[in-house]
Amino acid sequence: MSYTTLLVVGVGSLEFRKRWVKITALVLIVLLPLTYAYLTYSYTAGIIDYISDECWYVSAARNTLLRYLGLEPSSTSAGKIVVTVELVRSSLESEYMKTVASVKEYITSSLNGSLVKDESYYRFKSDGKFLPALCAEIDPVLLNNLSSHPSVRRVVVGYCYPNAEGILDYMNFEHPPLVKYFIALTMFLIGDFPSFWRIPSVIAGTLVLVVVFLIFREVVKEDTWLLLGFAAALITAFDKTFRSLSMVAMLDIFISLFTVLTLYFTLKGRLGLTSISVGLGFVSKFSGAFPALPATLYWVRRDKPAKVLLLIIYVPIVMLIVSGAPYILRDGFLWWWSSSVEGAFRWHLSIKTTEGPPQAMPWDWLIGRNPFPLHYVWDPSRGEFVADLIASGNPILYLLTVVLSILVIPVIKDLPDKGVIYSFTWLTYLTYVALWLLGGKTQYSFYAVQVVPLFYITLVMLVYYLITPHTKILDVLRRWRKIISTVSMWLAGEVSISLKLVVSERK
Repeated sequence: MSYTTLLVVGVGSLEFRKRWVKITALVLIVLLPLTYAYLTYSYTAGIIDYISDECWYVSAARNTLLRYLGLEPSSTSAGKIVVTVELVRSSLESEYMKTVASVKEYITSSLNGSLVKDESYYRFKSDGKFLPALCAEIDPVLLNNLSSHPSVRRVVVGYCYPNAEGILDYMNFEHPPLVKYFIALTMFLIGDFPSFWRIPSVIAGTLVLVVVFLIFREVVKEDTWLLLGFAAALITAFDKTFRSLSMVAMLDIFISLFTVLTLYFTLKGRLGLTSISVGLGFVSKFSGAFPALPATLYWVRRDKPAKVLLLIIYVPIVMLIVSGAPYILRDGFLWWWSSSVEGAFRWHLSIKTTEGPPQAMPWDWLIGRNPFPLHYVWDPSRGEFVADLIASGNPILYLLTVVLSILVIPVIKDLPDKGVIYSFTWLTYLTYVALWLLGGKTQYSFYAVQVVPLFYITLVMLVYYLITPHTKILDVLRRWRKIISTVSMWLAGEVSISLKLVVSERK
């Protein structure tokens, strides 16, 4: 066989390999996320009620849609609408039951409506901390008739509100509005129903897996990026905290998405998109701004510091103001600032409650202590309710990530990404520790979902580094031995250690 023939065969084999890698990458990047989306949505669609804190965020989203956007949720049943009927408040249970009976009779007999939830759900409480209400399905043309009943205080269109005092006016101003807009948009376009509320969260969780693939594609230039990305995405998908938060209409899965996007655009060298990702996280939940710290530290060494600070600080602030436009236009800027910014920060830096679900400090997340249960199901084999959705994570892999992260400290700059992923993971996590020290001690294990994908990206990246080649770990251990030897000699007074400040001019 001639040299020319060998060359042609070689080029052909190379082209075939590239094509095979592209096809495999496309299949894996599409197949895993789509399978994840299908399985998570299929499970959560079967839960026809509020899950955990959905009662606050979904109610706030509905109230925002009705009051500040001037829109109503789409009906989920032909010809009729679901409404929550707030009743005139009674101080005695007997009076409350009479009021309920009167309105129930009016809805079913006079309006030919049907009850969805009655006093068995909207239970009377002597301390007044309940919603005196009924939930019914009626013909929309009879809405005014129902509102005019003497025992009816007001009627609100949409899925049945939870039984909580003041919930019909609750706006959740302690958190920014972006995710609530997503939920409200789903209510308007598709319908106000539990399985629909969770569609944005399922999409966000699915997109996280896609971004995990892209991060490895950006960092690892060899074909092994595909295997590494698949491994990191797969263990992320199986993480109990990540999976549970992908199934509920809450805020945290979105800041997880915008956090990994911030990391990805930083690795891509796109400062503008990095700042926008930080902003999207910030207007989803204030902790979504935590990745701004590692992003800023990365960018100030590569671009003009004034430009970096302008984009990473001011772009999120502008986005926060823009996202608050419906509230500002209706209630005024000063009122919005007082309730949504000043009041929100005071709330986050305070101890909210000592009761309720188990609280977990940031270091508890790593060992699975005090996991937050989001939903319970009845287990007939055990004769009790068990948590099927719980933010318990995977402590074994979390702790392995911690151990390997400590191990590679001497060689951080030698990592494939020069330590960018490492800094994003641990600086974002340590910001929660700083928040706890500043007074924000009411934290829960589901907060960890923001850093869960970062943990697994870091874990896979560190394993890849330490075994490529397999002798690399010996080099790392030798570095440690040198450091320990130097420190020992310094403690014995045999050597001196000096630090130099190097200032270089950027060309």
